[in-house]
Amino acid sequence: MENHHHQPPPDQALAERPADYSDPELKEYTDEQAEDLLETVIHYMPIVLPVAGALQIFMLAFIAVYMA
Repeated sequence: MENHHHQPPPDQALAERPADYSDPELKEYTDEQAEDLLETVIHYMPIVLPVAGALQIFMLAFIAVYMA
């Protein structure tokens, strides 16, 4: 009986990208098209955070006035 599950060595397990892939399409995707999600979102943070903060303050003030 052959063991079909192969664990990568510790130096590859913690690597950003593994050295070998079982699926060639996954390797192509990772090498060419994959983009760090944080890098796509971080450009919107200077706009999104203040807008979300202002919306939260407005909602809390509205609740306080409504409850009073």
